[in-house]
Amino acid sequence: MNCTQQGTGCQPGAVPARICMQEKKPQTIGEFDPSSLFESFFKVCWDLAVRPRSFFQGLPRGGSIRNAFIFFLICAFLSALFMANLRQGDFALFLFLLTANVFSAFVGTLLLHLLIARGFGSQVPLAATFKVIAYASLTDIGTWIPVAGLFVYFYGLYLLFLGLQETHLLKPRQAGAAVLAIVLIVSVLLIGLLLMAPEDLNEALKRIYSEGL
Repeated sequence: MNCTQQGTGCQPGAVPARICMQEKKPQTIGEFDPSSLFESFFKVCWDLAVRPRSFFQGLPRGGSIRNAFIFFLICAFLSALFMANLRQGDFALFLFLLTANVFSAFVGTLLLHLLIARGFGSQVPLAATFKVIAYASLTDIGTWIPVAGLFVYFYGLYLLFLGLQETHLLKPRQAGAAVLAIVLIVSVLLIGLLLMAPEDLNEALKRIYSEGL
């Protein structure tokens, strides 16, 4: 069977029709698009779950961080909401968790990018580092789930590893070192926020961590 259908973009008799149709409708991988909020969000979730390396390979290294930031805010909002509800916390706890997520992401991005640029000589823009952290934050939505949350957390680290490796063109050991660094940075930041939190929030967060363990 030859490709004789019009509008396929192939010359008649050149290749089989099924190949023409595959070339006509390739599977596309792209950034989150707020204009089609739900469809694009679940599309990105699917890509990060089943073909994360391809997703990060196609991620623009420069340009605006608007779309990635909105995606991150959705994940941070849902993560804080689920955690606060699970621990029967009030709005203050929800706001604290949301603020901590946003604060850690931006400060972590700056420090991680500085480490990669100075330590490994990467010249990729800062926006690329933030995008990796923003899209890897998808796993934050599921880290509150008992037992399974631990696997989700490590998958999030794997997404960071892949994202940094592909966007900054790092060697595996370099990407691994960068992931370890960001884990330590975020841990220190969260401990600092815990120490500075009001007493009621402090007790609530201690209860979260003790029950989680």
